[in-house]
Amino acid sequence: MVDFDILETFALRGGTFARLPLHLARMRAAAHHFGYPWPEPDITQMLAQLCAQHAQGDWRIRLALRCNGHLATEAHPLPLTLTPVRLQLAREPLTNAMVHGDWVRFKTSRREHYSALRPADASVFDTLLFNEDGELTETTHGNIAALLDNRWVTPPLHCGLLPGVGRHVLVQQGRLAEQVIELSDVPRAQGWAFVNSLRGWLDADLVG
Repeated sequence: MVDFDILETFALRGGTFARLPLHLARMRAAAHHFGYPWPEPDITQMLAQLCAQHAQGDWRIRLALRCNGHLATEAHPLPLTLTPVRLQLAREPLTNAMVHGDWVRFKTSRREHYSALRPADASVFDTLLFNEDGELTETTHGNIAALLDNRWVTPPLHCGLLPGVGRHVLVQQGRLAEQVIELSDVPRAQGWAFVNSLRGWLDADLVG
């Protein structure tokens, strides 16, 4: 059996966790899928301690669940991200077997497929990914949105991407609509954005 952790990363701002119920629901679903224990009382206790220890400022919280039910947490300062961030298109597609597999559908420590496509240029924030069918999917750290025909759209889950919490909220609010975005749509996009629950909505430029 491959050893891996189930992960969630979310913001702690001024002593309040951002969208915590949605993050824990996603993590619980992953634990059920992989047959991991779900130690709810321990999670509640650990998060309460984190909140008390980091009651001021903005923090990036990482929660990891191991196959034996052991939990690990990390807290790092969350600086403001200057926008627009720069995105670059991946040099090759992720295979359809990968984008439709467990390591994309669930957030885990198995991230080699993402690490291989991270930008080499430090000025580039993230890489825009696509599948073998020529459909955009996500970036290595979040979801994406494109302004097409004066409407903000994001790839549907069936294209092969993590069901991001920030993306989910924006779709539910009607601020984003799901639409397949083909590589052929890239030149006519009127705008781009990086989206995740940790950093929110970040206006983006797609660079060559």
